[in-house]
Amino acid sequence: MIHQSLIYGNKFGSPRMREVWTEKALVQRWLDVEAAVAWAQGELGIIPKRTAREIVRHCDVGTVKPASIARYHNKTGHVIVSLVKAFRDAAPDVGELFHFGPTTQDILDTGLTLQIRDALRLLVPALSRLQETLNRQAWRYRDTVMAGRTEGQIAAPITLGHKLAVLASELSDHLARLAQTSERLMWVTLFGATGVQSSFSYIADQRTAKKLLRLVARRLGLQVPTICLHHRTDRFAELGCVLAGILSTLGEAGLEIRDLQRSEVGEVAEPWSADQHSSSTMPQKQNPEMSEWLEGLAKLGRGYAMSLLDIQQQHERDISRLPPELHAIPNLFLHTIAAVESANSVLAGLRVFKDRMRENLLLNGGLIMSEAFMLLLAKESRRKVWAHQLCHDIAMEAARSRRPIIDLLAGNRDVARYLSPRQIRDACDPMNYIGTAVSQVEDTVALCRRRGKASEKILRGMLGTAAVRSGQRKRRAAKRSA
Repeated sequence: MIHQSLIYGNKFGSPRMREVWTEKALVQRWLDVEAAVAWAQGELGIIPKRTAREIVRHCDVGTVKPASIARYHNKTGHVIVSLVKAFRDAAPDVGELFHFGPTTQDILDTGLTLQIRDALRLLVPALSRLQETLNRQAWRYRDTVMAGRTEGQIAAPITLGHKLAVLASELSDHLARLAQTSERLMWVTLFGATGVQSSFSYIADQRTAKKLLRLVARRLGLQVPTICLHHRTDRFAELGCVLAGILSTLGEAGLEIRDLQRSEVGEVAEPWSADQHSSSTMPQKQNPEMSEWLEGLAKLGRGYAMSLLDIQQQHERDISRLPPELHAIPNLFLHTIAAVESANSVLAGLRVFKDRMRENLLLNGGLIMSEAFMLLLAKESRRKVWAHQLCHDIAMEAARSRRPIIDLLAGNRDVARYLSPRQIRDACDPMNYIGTAVSQVEDTVALCRRRGKASEKILRGMLGTAAVRSGQRKRRAAKRSA
């Protein structure tokens, strides 16, 4: 796969995230589920405790190797049957009581859930670091005035911090969604062939079958559902949509940086080192390649999410779910962490050119201040429709003649009836027309930090404490250094 490439690998994932989705990790998580089942059956007297202990001891990918499973799979065509046979070969004394009662989907679903938890333990701290980078940069540039643009055209002044705070608020929502989604993901699945626990009830009884479910969930650190989840592929589709949403947000941010880095705009730029190159033939190029790459990953993410949304199972379950789940979910995690870490690098080292921002504010003779002037004239004259038409006519004349709009305003007799030269001058200064931008940034950064704590509380419960606390420590260190 491309994410395992020596050249491109880290563009599509990270080394630690790749480890979560290796075949060895996949098989180990299946064996972890089987070990939990055997241990619980030993505790409940369904199988002898000594047998249970031996099964648990042999549930290791170093003992039951993927290659052994693959050899059987070439003959049987069924992956968990092949796992069972490979385990029996590795532990013949106890192998006959391995996989006693579960169905294939129990192992696949719960194993996948454990891998997702491993992946989230890497992704959540990375997201939290990016969130704090955005919070810090939004605060730093909260009063750095630049041109706001709508429909690709200069519109009215904003601040760079405001632009970044909007992105921070969006990422904060994604973190909250991920926390909420995790509550619907971290479930054990152990219900047998058609989901009614008939196999477990038959080899023991109904009460013991429910106890077995609780014990397995406790050992694996998962929640206990009230009903079988084999048919509930919606929870994986929800996860896919959240990850695709994160990718789309970062992809859009990447395109924004690319546009603002254009030679004709030149307001911000990616970090750059002396050893970097952007073209094999044009030595001068400094391309925003990291930012553009984010949108490329987002396109893939949206496709993977759609494949998870499009799963349509027949009756209690079928195998049509497996190709999208086995392919889409690992790639979504790999692409998301690659995008998050890359975006953090770009945004933390963003080069900001304030002089160029100032030049662009005054581009086209200061037409960016037309709205401000129109409102001031309407306020003084009490004639908003008239003021809008007058300012429109003056703005069109300024555009045609390429004269500064302040000169045309100062020389207009209708304007002079209501406004003094100083009022005209002040109304044409972009620094006087950023509204509540600064306070919006300050309020949003505070909100994002509060919401981050709330999301982390949920995630600690779902994923375990250590990984999330690691992200908290790194964020606190970042805040102290800022």
